[in-house]
Amino acid sequence: MDLFEKNLKLLQKHDLALASRVKRHGPPENVRVSLSKEGLPVPQIAGTSLHSQYHPVKEAEQLTRGFESDENSRTIVFGLGFGYHVLPLLQKGEVTVIEPLMTMFRAFMSSIDLAPFLPGVRFRIAQTPASLLARYEPKCWNIFRHIPSIRIGEAYYQQLEKGLEARKFISSKTLKVLVVKPIYGGSLPTANYCVDALKNLGHEVETVDCDKFADGFFSLKETTKIKANAEVLSQKFLNLMGEVTAAKAAEFRPDMILALAQAPLSPEAIHRLKELKIPVAFWFVEDFRTLPYWKEVASAYDHFFTIQKDGFHPELISAGVKDCYYLPQAAHPTVHRPLELSFEQKKLYKADLSFMGAAYHNRVQSFPRLLDIDFKIWGTGWDLNSPLGKRVQNNNERVTTEETVNIYNAAKINLNLHSSLYHYGINPDGDFINPRTFEISSCKRFQLLDCRSDLSNLFKVGEELVVFNSLDELKDQINFYIANPDMRSEIANRSYHRVLAEHTIEHRMQELLIHVFINRFDSLQKIEASRLDPLSYCIEKAGRDTTLGKYLEEFEGTKNFSLKTLANNIHNGKGDLDDNETLLMILDQVMQEKV
Repeated sequence: MDLFEKNLKLLQKHDLALASRVKRHGPPENVRVSLSKEGLPVPQIAGTSLHSQYHPVKEAEQLTRGFESDENSRTIVFGLGFGYHVLPLLQKGEVTVIEPLMTMFRAFMSSIDLAPFLPGVRFRIAQTPASLLARYEPKCWNIFRHIPSIRIGEAYYQQLEKGLEARKFISSKTLKVLVVKPIYGGSLPTANYCVDALKNLGHEVETVDCDKFADGFFSLKETTKIKANAEVLSQKFLNLMGEVTAAKAAEFRPDMILALAQAPLSPEAIHRLKELKIPVAFWFVEDFRTLPYWKEVASAYDHFFTIQKDGFHPELISAGVKDCYYLPQAAHPTVHRPLELSFEQKKLYKADLSFMGAAYHNRVQSFPRLLDIDFKIWGTGWDLNSPLGKRVQNNNERVTTEETVNIYNAAKINLNLHSSLYHYGINPDGDFINPRTFEISSCKRFQLLDCRSDLSNLFKVGEELVVFNSLDELKDQINFYIANPDMRSEIANRSYHRVLAEHTIEHRMQELLIHVFINRFDSLQKIEASRLDPLSYCIEKAGRDTTLGKYLEEFEGTKNFSLKTLANNIHNGKGDLDDNETLLMILDQVMQEKV
């Protein structure tokens, strides 16, 4: 077993997701490894050596000697190299290493024994600045900057520094966000959760409630069976919704507009909104292969967020999208939560195996194999006259969110088979993760789900979630976990804590905002200046350290502050006027004469 394989096996015990990613990455072609004078490996990229060619260990000790750990913050290292500088920092406490190049990490794994670094070091490799700042690492960072690494990844670390500033602002100030909801469909609840999450983060939110126009939309569709006329009416409706959104934006004056999947905005409406000189973003929480309408609108948005990545982003770039960003679904814990069900609720919803969802082709083909199990189905589109349809509990009627949460909480096992229009079982190339994955976990309940390509980057598969790759495997797992309730409970509990720590809608909205404003910090500062009340504005302009600034600070908290407030206070005061008071009295007199 070579060093890479040995390290990979060790990494799998501590960070399975990263181990899977590095395993898929081929040997590094742009990293050259030479030996230092004392025989230690030293990496070079583009002719730049990341450590001393003579004594890399002594160099690292000198570089880190003056660095102080902070009990109130986590030590964050910018740049991995071959980790010589990380080990002395690790002696002072736990460390997170942020490295943008997977090739560097692959070379590190092939050259350096990983054992001294674990479990004290968290490796964050080739992850976006916004995801690091919103999802993974604590807010207080004590940063050690490895200068040679920063020179190599300068653009990335600049983005990370900008992201820190953006996060600090977004976490402490109020942004105004206009959310454009879809007319109907599965993305409508997500839109409502986004509104709640943004408010919970402290932002001011207004909505364009397109769902209120749903009856009119469907009435228009039923007006004519002539396709050309129907398309004209649909376009007229889109134009109307664009006007509604523009009117709302003109009144609210938002700092950002966020539209959710199937929001009825045409490219023309989006371009009109962009005349406000604010970012207009879209979160496409749908399967791009099933709903291709994105092709018409994607390039019009400033930022296009997706729940799929590798297969989708190249197509978006080809379509002219300037910024596409992977943002997976999530749970809303105020809605999706553990419940103590009543006796009547347990009687209604309890089952060994439950499924909540629509009758997609692959589910209709697969579920008959589960009819020998205590199996209940809720959802729409099922053939109620079939043997499978007899397991449907809701007569194909819409299931409310509240009922869905009850279903999740009552089942011993929640089945989560992602939808497909054409597979006869499991989609072997499944590249998106549905909201059900996060929502069941947020209810602290156990689920079995079909394998998804990105799942291991979000959860510890096998420890926090159990996946199946075939229907035969699913059947075996159902029998095993029905017989092992303690294991179900342990796995569900770990999954629950993972979701609360990293995968809530608040995490996603924070990540979205950081990404949108990471290169717009000047805009954030202008927003802050425009929101200052008159007194704060005067103090900022005068400078808090100046005599005038300190004088004005005495009036903080005064309601309806104005120049008259100062004049009245001076009139009621005693003693001689100082220079500031004299100036203010003269200014007040001038203003009265103008009136």
